[in-house]
Amino acid sequence: MKKSTFTHSLLSVVLGSVLSLVLISGSVSAAETSSGNAIESNSLENKILENTSQKIDNSIKNAAEKFDNSLKQVGSSIDDSVITAKIKEKLLEYKGINSNNISVKTEKGVVYLSGFVKNEEQVKRVIKIAHQVDGVKFVNSTLTIKK
Repeated sequence: MKKSTFTHSLLSVVLGSVLSLVLISGSVSAAETSSGNAIESNSLENKILENTSQKIDNSIKNAAEKFDNSLKQVGSSIDDSVITAKIKEKLLEYKGINSNNISVKTEKGVVYLSGFVKNEEQVKRVIKIAHQVDGVKFVNSTLTIKK
């Protein structure tokens, strides 16, 4: 949120500066027209405006890209949390598996399972439950059979 406010403030300052430059260059143009230097003045003004415009465009593009990347990172974190929560919920529903003994972590769609189960059948069942959740790309299991 602070980055967004900073970006808006920066854009306001830059756009205000450009507007001031345009207004000033217009009045300089009118003054220099009477002295005969209008062509040189207009050429210089156009170069300054073009350069400033290009810098503004680049700044806006960079700010937009950074903002998009930030949103993607936030979205990815939320998706991972949802995946983890859904897997934990399904494990709670499955009788015979003590979900308190199983740790579930998700990073970029990859689910990491660890903890203890009673037998090989439960290992397979927990992995299958994790695979069935939308958004899961891969399941990495280090579940241990505890007797």
